[in-house]
Amino acid sequence: MPLPTITVVTPCLNARDTIEATLESVRMQDYPHVEHVVVDGGSTDGTLDVLERAEGIRYVSEPDRGLSDAMNKGIGMAAGDVIGWLNADDVYLPGALRRVGDAFASQPDAVWATGRCRIIDDGGRQIRRPVKAYKDFLLGRYSHSLYLTQNFISAPATFVTKRGHELVGLYDERFKISMDYDLFLRLAQVSDPIVIDADLSCFRMAHESGSLSMSGFETQFREHAQNAREHGDGHALPVAINGLLSRGIVWVYRALRAARRLRSARA
Repeated sequence: MPLPTITVVTPCLNARDTIEATLESVRMQDYPHVEHVVVDGGSTDGTLDVLERAEGIRYVSEPDRGLSDAMNKGIGMAAGDVIGWLNADDVYLPGALRRVGDAFASQPDAVWATGRCRIIDDGGRQIRRPVKAYKDFLLGRYSHSLYLTQNFISAPATFVTKRGHELVGLYDERFKISMDYDLFLRLAQVSDPIVIDADLSCFRMAHESGSLSMSGFETQFREHAQNAREHGDGHALPVAINGLLSRGIVWVYRALRAARRLRSARA
């Protein structure tokens, strides 16, 4: 089979400090059939200046209703056979799209594929290696039932064919954070993904002051449990485990934050 065309969709809003690295990571891929679509939500920080100077991209800038709406706009603009989601502070690793293209060419009936994802800090240094190792361990043992217990698939390392979207639809605007898990669970009901045994991308985790708030963290895992319930018919045990894990992770996170505040107060 010939290599598929790949469209990378980047939703962004006020991402001047990071989007150049994101654009560069796509531009430097050794892949012959790639387009990059940027969907800006109306940035006011200079992001548009970066986009206007950038080569090899198409972009639109207008208000949107959030990440799901932005991604759905980008999918509507996409000409590629395969679509990837790369946020404006994340990056692809060298050779990532070549691995993805080769995987789909070797399995032309597949509707989605995923690989491993590193976690980096503001300076691009890899962090949270135990979290990555845990997710990698689960990904290497992928099954539909296991995936219903928790979301161990990383959006920046996941690619969906146009046919996949035709089968299961687009991102659901009901979800503010876990729209990726919702979509991937719908795809999981159609078929297992191709699991690419390689690091494909880096997810940038901002410094604590700019990271997900406690309320956002709780929303994320509340949505995860809802995603599992909505797509877990016939899998009562994995869905129950997801609910327990989601609540447990939130409580652990609360305890860690409380401990940090206590140490700071004593310092």
